[in-house]
Amino acid sequence: MGNPSDWNQVACAASPHLGNPARELEAAKSGAFVSPLAHLDLLRISGVDAESFLQGQLTCDLRRVTPASAQYGGYCSPQGRLLATFVLMPKPQGYLMLLPADLAEAVAARLKKFVLRAQVGIERERSVRAIGLGGPRAAAVLGKAIGQPPARPLEMVLYPAATLLRLPGDAFVALAPAADVAPLWDSLANAAVPAGSAAWDWLQVRSGIPWITPATQDQFIPQMLGLDAIGGVSFEKGCYPGQEIVARTHYLGEVKRRLRSGHVGDAARPGDMLVGGGQSRAVVVNAAPSPDGGFDLLAVVQAAAGDETLRLLGDSGPQVRLSALPA
Repeated sequence: MGNPSDWNQVACAASPHLGNPARELEAAKSGAFVSPLAHLDLLRISGVDAESFLQGQLTCDLRRVTPASAQYGGYCSPQGRLLATFVLMPKPQGYLMLLPADLAEAVAARLKKFVLRAQVGIERERSVRAIGLGGPRAAAVLGKAIGQPPARPLEMVLYPAATLLRLPGDAFVALAPAADVAPLWDSLANAAVPAGSAAWDWLQVRSGIPWITPATQDQFIPQMLGLDAIGGVSFEKGCYPGQEIVARTHYLGEVKRRLRSGHVGDAARPGDMLVGGGQSRAVVVNAAPSPDGGFDLLAVVQAAAGDETLRLLGDSGPQVRLSALPA
């Protein structure tokens, strides 16, 4: 797909790989890769009422989003079902929301319906671009190119060239002004393997971090995805759409479906069913090709399934090996 070290050729390429999928996945497993994150997008929520507005719309506690700390969060329907998951980061006079690009427009439009008289602006962010870094050597690459990266998940550090955000596992996001992102990409691409979305998605799956996509919208309450376990749900902050259902589930402990890791020999996709005994027992939330072959995945599994053998798409499909989420 041209020269993957040239930002102008990869910036809008939301493709699984940039020409060498095996090399890119191996870099995620044992080296370092850099990705344009073209399959993700940024929303800018700004204005004097931005904090109070979002506090009444999202599952996370806005008071925990500081200049040094981001938060995972969710946006629910009135029935408590997730319409989106995201990472929320601070910016002057507002916030940046990192979420799948194919959900960004709909989420922005839905949020705008509830602004009413609040002084809040909600737009696609065009002045800032996000670059993803991942793999065991990613921290070393960032240390040389930008500055010492954050040590803890969701911690943020500001440098002249970029703001660095650490995510669980060996994953980082570098936020840079759009005007300066091309030379930053060039520097990083000289030290790490340029990669498409598959390498980034695999690292997210391996870290147990779920992302809602169009195929899984409006299906799961936050606890089914373990969003509360990664700090994406506050049970003390007050009301938001679906809060009563989410809170009741928390206090009564009535979660009959839980997120688990898995592996399958064939290709899996978000929304695919895992079947046991002729019945649907689980739904694939995220999946990505594995460096070791096959696909790794995250699935919401019925507790009643226990250790039952599950197969992809039907009783005659390939077997899915399920395991506990990483700590």
